[in-house]
Amino acid sequence: MTANRETITAQNVDLSNCDREQVQFCNAIQPHGILLVLDEPDFTIRRASANTNSLLGLTPNELLGQSIDRVLGRRQGDQFRELVRHEKNLTGPPTCLLTASVPGPMTEAHVFTHRNQDGLLMVELESKGEAGRVSLPDLYSEVRASMAQLERTESLLEFFNLAVTRIRHFTGYDRVLAYQFLEDGSGRVLAEDREEGLESYVGLHYPASDIPEPARRLFSMKWVSHLPNVDYAAVPVLAADGEDGNPLDLSYSILRSVSIMYSGYLKNMGVKSTMVLTLLNNGKLWGLISCMHHQSSKHLAYEHRTAAEFLAHLLSLAMASKEELQNRDYARQLSQLHARMMEQMLRHMNFQEGLLRHDTNLLSYFGATGAVIAVDDHLHKLGTTPDDDQLRGLIGWLIDRMDQESFATDRLSTVYPPAESFRAAASGLLGLRLFAHKPQFILWFLPEVETTVNWAGDPHKPVEVSRINGIEQLMPRTSFALWKELVRGASRPWKAVELTAAADLRRVIVDVVLRKADELTCINEELSRSNVELDAFSYIASHDLKEPLRGIHNYSQFVLEDYADKLDDEGKHKLQTMMRLTERMDELINGLLHYSRLSREKLEAESTDIASLVQRVVQSLTPRLEELHVAIRVLGTLPTLPLNPVMFQEVFLNLITNAMKYNDKPDKWIKVGAATKSQSSRAATAMAEGQVVVYVKDNGIGIPTERQEQIFQIFRRLHARDAYGGGTGVGLTIAKKIVERHGGRLWVESEPNVGTTFFVALPR
Repeated sequence: MTANRETITAQNVDLSNCDREQVQFCNAIQPHGILLVLDEPDFTIRRASANTNSLLGLTPNELLGQSIDRVLGRRQGDQFRELVRHEKNLTGPPTCLLTASVPGPMTEAHVFTHRNQDGLLMVELESKGEAGRVSLPDLYSEVRASMAQLERTESLLEFFNLAVTRIRHFTGYDRVLAYQFLEDGSGRVLAEDREEGLESYVGLHYPASDIPEPARRLFSMKWVSHLPNVDYAAVPVLAADGEDGNPLDLSYSILRSVSIMYSGYLKNMGVKSTMVLTLLNNGKLWGLISCMHHQSSKHLAYEHRTAAEFLAHLLSLAMASKEELQNRDYARQLSQLHARMMEQMLRHMNFQEGLLRHDTNLLSYFGATGAVIAVDDHLHKLGTTPDDDQLRGLIGWLIDRMDQESFATDRLSTVYPPAESFRAAASGLLGLRLFAHKPQFILWFLPEVETTVNWAGDPHKPVEVSRINGIEQLMPRTSFALWKELVRGASRPWKAVELTAAADLRRVIVDVVLRKADELTCINEELSRSNVELDAFSYIASHDLKEPLRGIHNYSQFVLEDYADKLDDEGKHKLQTMMRLTERMDELINGLLHYSRLSREKLEAESTDIASLVQRVVQSLTPRLEELHVAIRVLGTLPTLPLNPVMFQEVFLNLITNAMKYNDKPDKWIKVGAATKSQSSRAATAMAEGQVVVYVKDNGIGIPTERQEQIFQIFRRLHARDAYGGGTGVGLTIAKKIVERHGGRLWVESEPNVGTTFFVALPR
């Protein structure tokens, strides 16, 4: 046998081979009992452990092929067969069917029976062990008293501190500790009761390699695992000549030999004997109660192990109950928050206002220190968050990564490295994607919590892996000296109840949005009817108003011409002012008339090359562009779409004219091009819906966010009437109307003193 050793660390070790180790097929047992495998229905012995002679005075050869009566005798054998036939639950952990008199030095044994995963009837005879500190008559009352005390505890830490104390009291072990598995497979010691003089393990962390996956899997299958003597010599299981000698599945066996790594690990810790109780939470392995004896070997009596097993059941139930009660209270608080949020959202036009503009807001959830709603490229922030550029980068990453409704991590920088730059504010992230077809998100952030983890030995220190006969085995650690590690880039973990509550809030928001959509549909139908009537009225009104207005203008001009010698300067000034006002009124009426005609004018679409259309607009504006020193560029390839070219020429004329006018920079520029998904989240949404998006961008004065919707209102100007070349305030209203008549959308994204971009989204 040759061994090839290499050194790696407990944190970077590849456990895939160790995790595939099939410990349950070791085909060997511990020497304090006997294993027999029986055929059914005749209960003939087909396999026997090699130690039968030392315990029963019968060699394996004397037993193989014989009836179980050879060990139990006729009367006890009949009793055993009857119990097996009537016992319904023999497929899980072994059941003690009887305590029997047996030949040889063993004299009396507990007879445990189960059917293994292959359906073989396994019989284990275990010699009587030593009693714990509490006598058998007092054991029941001791366990009952322990449970009564445990029920009165208020916290999990208090619960486990009491549990380890009571278990150590009635089992007599030197040390009893409560151990919790963490998400990464590592574990920590929560509570401990120990003999005076022993070093404390409380608060120590252990790497996942200390209890690999096969061991965790076997622990989860039975409530008690007992190793009376760490220094034992394994006993092989023998098969009769000609019998199938394949290794047995000993997953549930109480006598199964343990991994060499496990026994070596315990030896290195100075442990002579152990008993491990399993803690399950909702059927999953949560942790262990580990009982250790340092002074000597310790074979604990079956009755005391049964009491410990019963207590492990109750501990798991009580622990789950305490967690459930704590979670239920928290869930109730979160549910009440949902109700308030829904009321607030229903009072506002959009759901964002309801989540942000009240004392009860997104920061009321989860103890978050920062929250963001990202809708249509707008970032609505509360508390401490990454900056806008960092948020947009994170949202872009989430768009590509999130194929589900939510995403949560307490170590954001490990999955998204750019988060290292803002880990202090946002090491924890819980994100909701509100709609699958729109990049709209709610994000909560938890701050970094720097913690010191106390490891039982340096997890970065090399550990040994041996390849023996081609099989890789992890070797047990020999150093358990305290090693402190400062952990950065992590927040406190998200709780399951918080993830559930976030999903519930998403459903509340979607419900509110759908309700609002139904309300808006009804309102829009009513508005459509009203708009038809208003269009007709505005056409008639504007047409009929032009005649008297023309008369006022003409008569004012006649008076100025015919009575100039009779009017003083003040009279002339007043008449000239009246004429200017009528000209202004005429412009407004013309705009209103043009706007009203758009709704009735037949939409005659034809295949239109937008690049050529924009070029015609630029040519018509060339003198003005040169006068104002504005550079204009058409970027990339613009699409060809079914449009009314005359109408759409007016759209681009308005957009480019505005870009020329509202610019006070010395180097003015305008860009026209086809938008990309990264340019705007609203553009990305439109493109995802199959639309084409074209933009007109400038480096002008910009528009404040709160005033961006106002620019599309008819006759609404944001500046003085004559500022920036003047105007009627109708152009953008008309442009928006034309785009909407083509089934598209027109919107603006702008930043003051940086520039403005108008986006036009159109169906193909």
